[in-house]
Amino acid sequence: MVNNDKYEEAKYLEEILNLLKYKLEYETSNLENQKTDLIEARREMWENTTHSSTDFDKLSDFNQYLSALQAQTFTYTELAKRISKYEKMLDSPYFARIDFTEEGYTDTEKIYIGLFNLMDDESHEIKIYDWRAPISSIYYRNEVGPVQYKAPAGIIKGHVSLKRQFKIVKGKLEYFFDSNINILDEMLIEALSKNMTSKMKTIVETIQKQQDLIIRDLYNDLLVVQGVAGSGKSSVALHRIAYLMYQGANIKLNANNIIVISPNPLFSRYISNVLPELGEDNINEYTFENIFLKLFNKALSMKTKSENYENIIMAETENKKDFLRSYDEFKGSLVFKRILDRFIKYFEHKLIPFRDVYYDGEVIENRQLLKSLFLSGKLNMPPAKKLKIIENRIMSKVRDKRHIRRNKIETAVNKLNNYEYESEAFTRVLAAKETGSFLERIREFTEFSTFEIYKKLFADRSIFEKVSKGLSLPDNIEEIIDYTNIALSDPFNIPYADGISLMYLKVKAEGCDLFSGIKQVVVDEAQDYYPIHYCILKDIFRGAKFTIVGDINQSVEKQSQLSLYDDIISIFNFEKSNKIILNKSYRSSYEISKFSSKLLDTGTETEFFKRQEEEPKVIKSSKENIHNNIINTIEDYLSQGFGSIAVICKNRKEASDLYFKLSNKIKVKLIDYLDYDTTLEGPLIIPVYLAKGLEFDGVIIYETNNINYYTQFDKKLLYIACTRALHRLSLFYTGKITPLLE
Repeated sequence: MVNNDKYEEAKYLEEILNLLKYKLEYETSNLENQKTDLIEARREMWENTTHSSTDFDKLSDFNQYLSALQAQTFTYTELAKRISKYEKMLDSPYFARIDFTEEGYTDTEKIYIGLFNLMDDESHEIKIYDWRAPISSIYYRNEVGPVQYKAPAGIIKGHVSLKRQFKIVKGKLEYFFDSNINILDEMLIEALSKNMTSKMKTIVETIQKQQDLIIRDLYNDLLVVQGVAGSGKSSVALHRIAYLMYQGANIKLNANNIIVISPNPLFSRYISNVLPELGEDNINEYTFENIFLKLFNKALSMKTKSENYENIIMAETENKKDFLRSYDEFKGSLVFKRILDRFIKYFEHKLIPFRDVYYDGEVIENRQLLKSLFLSGKLNMPPAKKLKIIENRIMSKVRDKRHIRRNKIETAVNKLNNYEYESEAFTRVLAAKETGSFLERIREFTEFSTFEIYKKLFADRSIFEKVSKGLSLPDNIEEIIDYTNIALSDPFNIPYADGISLMYLKVKAEGCDLFSGIKQVVVDEAQDYYPIHYCILKDIFRGAKFTIVGDINQSVEKQSQLSLYDDIISIFNFEKSNKIILNKSYRSSYEISKFSSKLLDTGTETEFFKRQEEEPKVIKSSKENIHNNIINTIEDYLSQGFGSIAVICKNRKEASDLYFKLSNKIKVKLIDYLDYDTTLEGPLIIPVYLAKGLEFDGVIIYETNNINYYTQFDKKLLYIACTRALHRLSLFYTGKITPLLE
């Protein structure tokens, strides 16, 4: 029986590979023809259409050519994508099979599941189903026995009589086995035992049931996922994007409608390979710092979140660290959001210098009437947009008055010298000068600087007291205000916390239509954001649905609780929301996971995947030998075939100092927040806050002594560092070991 199965599977694989080779040969030939036609079409357009924007008669011809050319280019691009998929499938066309009998039928279908669909054009038979197809969900969610899945036509019920998993490499069937569980541990162990690459890998072969439920969720407008380190939450979020794009035609979604909010550019580069590997176009990835620059059109600049981490970690005293944390916490709180909301109202009522508008010696607008219109509620929009409407109303009246006046001037000039051309030129110049100076005066109350009014909130204590009355303020609010006034003196070096607050004020005071086409937003490292971050996201991505993933155990500069996710759900206030917990860790070996769990707060439940490897090593060194010991460990890891090795330091300065001590003895890279272009290959040195979200074959943690790591915040840094390791973990220290590991 086994031999028969082996023969049949080998025969089916051969059939699939032959079909793929045929399609690849056919489509490659077709691509060359398409390329030739495309070049010819472009040449024809160039020769037969106008090259001047003033030749209006031929512009319609140009548009016709352009429309046809765009259609040809789209066809060519789609064909190139299909060829790329076939090339990937030649290596491993599928990874699973289920035998499914639909209820009410006797025929059993053999459903092969792979990265992409494959159809025989002659028989119209689907030979391989895309992992995102509705029927493929059976493989991820069900055991052998009665099953059901949701198809476009409704719920389909039936019976699975076989679940089979394959290992195919370079078109060769290495082995297969049948299983009665979701993903057999042996296959998952093999997948997790592989060495890291410089980019995040796809997980389609090993998606777990709970992960699949998140990926395929089309019901909820907001999905909030708390996932322990190594639970695959970032991968799941990206595979969810791929699934949504697969559903594109049904839910009117493409790559331009999706955005990822990433913690930093390094992480963006790390995940950039996942969607292309899944056959989808990459999507827009933004950090909050990117959004800030876009909102303010680069007129202001804020410090990055990485710089903010560094400032806190490197603060001279614990009191200074506590103050900086309290500063961030207050500026990111719902209390401060309420202060900003009240301040906008105060600004509308008290700070806009409305004045009577005169033109040609006549009052054309009364300041009280303008203010009444502004505050009447008839204009339901942000203050800046209301003021622009008022400005347009005034200028419309001015244009009418100027038209009458211009006719009078022209008549008078013509009577004097009868030079019509000169009179027209004269009145045009006069009107332009008049309009320019008039607009400047009007814009003294129809335009404002968000940055300047934000500064005024703190510079004038009486205003701050009025808009914060009755609210619960921190005990050190006076120190926070003083610090803010000093920090805002440089518009190109705004503290991160104030940059975020400015973004909120900008969106509320001026509105934001920059991201109106976005329908899906993915937020990673959710635990590092404050409530005001989510208020901003809600306002600038109006109408979008959200997937938000994080781990409260991996916050760097603040204490995060599970209640954060309830706050997020409350802020967005969607009709359909769901909070999901992923508490099983797959990244690290069992020994590393068990070791790292000592750094978790009590009450945190984590289940470890039992992939057995070496125990972590805690090594005491002298100051003279620690660097040589680290070099020896790096070389040992390299000799074992590990390609990605991270030496994790507590901060940027420590990483930089260590780099200069090691770089003349061993080839090593320094990862810095000022330079994100380095690929994550080979030995590298990195600050712990930049290592978040990344993973490495081997991790070496530098100076885990009682001076470097001793507070509760240090405990989280150490937990983050330890959980980056897949296979090997070594901790070096001089002096006394950190009490956090005792």
